[in-house]
Amino acid sequence: MKHLLIVGRPGSGKTTLVKELVRSLRHCPIDGFLTEECREGEQRVGFWLSPLDGRQVLLAHRRLEHGTRVGPYLVNPSVLENVAVPVIRRGVQRAFLLFLDELGKMELSSKAFEQAVQEAFDRGPSIVATAGVSPIPFLTALKRRRDVELIPLSAVNREDVKEELLARLSALCAEDETVRALQRQADRICELIVSGDVPLIDIEIQQAALREAAARAFPDKQALYQLLYESRFRRLWQQFRRE
Repeated sequence: MKHLLIVGRPGSGKTTLVKELVRSLRHCPIDGFLTEECREGEQRVGFWLSPLDGRQVLLAHRRLEHGTRVGPYLVNPSVLENVAVPVIRRGVQRAFLLFLDELGKMELSSKAFEQAVQEAFDRGPSIVATAGVSPIPFLTALKRRRDVELIPLSAVNREDVKEELLARLSALCAEDETVRALQRQADRICELIVSGDVPLIDIEIQQAALREAAARAFPDKQALYQLLYESRFRRLWQQFRRE
């Protein structure tokens, strides 16, 4: 799958997960932004927009004088249009991986931002984005795309998801041709699953071939297939086949 959409409820650790992925992938050509909490003592009073180039700009606050109201916060639309949108467009042009944390009601209150995200998903690099579970029409459409893999996140599975995604994204960025060949083989299997037209037995044959290829390439890493591919295939089957 080209894009990953990490979906979870508030407090499930979406931003923490993306921070850890970004920190581990700094050697790769990545770009994007984080949406981080702004706190006064123990109280959350707003959110920062934090591009990966090191800036931090106030996106929303309970006590802004002007802005678009989303829940208890006022959102500064100029931050989305003058900071977030250029970051997305820069990432489309230059990045190998584009991180968008998060796509929620605050961020999607800007039509310019929404359009930039749409263009990135249509024509940009691989995207790792986060979103909540609220039924926002734009997000509902993203979740139905055949080039988007949904990654459910909770406090229970966060460490397992982090290990899997770090391994997968590191392999995606790898320069080793053996790893790239395995990635291409896995991508073809994903396409077969998503298409809905290929019988299960044919997909299982392809999976067995990939399992054997991974074992030959990395005989000292017996868990590699399960870590990189098995969970991925199972999620796609549930997402697109539901059989």
